[in-house]
Amino acid sequence: MSRWSRFRRHPSRDELSAWLDGERPDLDEHLATCEVCAVALEELAAPSGGPIAEALAAFYRAPDDLSERLEQRVTDRLDSMVMIEVMSELFGAGLETSKLLLTEEPPHE
Repeated sequence: MSRWSRFRRHPSRDELSAWLDGERPDLDEHLATCEVCAVALEELAAPSGGPIAEALAAFYRAPDDLSERLEQRVTDRLDSMVMIEVMSELFGAGLETSKLLLTEEPPHE
């Protein structure tokens, strides 16, 4: 009776990975009959983590032009902020000028 059938537990992912690397021949008997471990081995052996991982990666993949789009939006936003700053300075200068021109000076005695 193998160690795995005595303990009635499945090997960890690290143990399965070691088996794939040829380091754990003691798991052969368990892995030959265990469907749960067969699925785990398929996932570990797949280059990208299996079909579910591939589907999720495709779904969450960033668009190819994301970098350019982000750079353009940041540039546009900065340009917009500069324009707002210029407009506020111009408005502020006009406001101060208006105050000076419209404020009645007290009569000189």
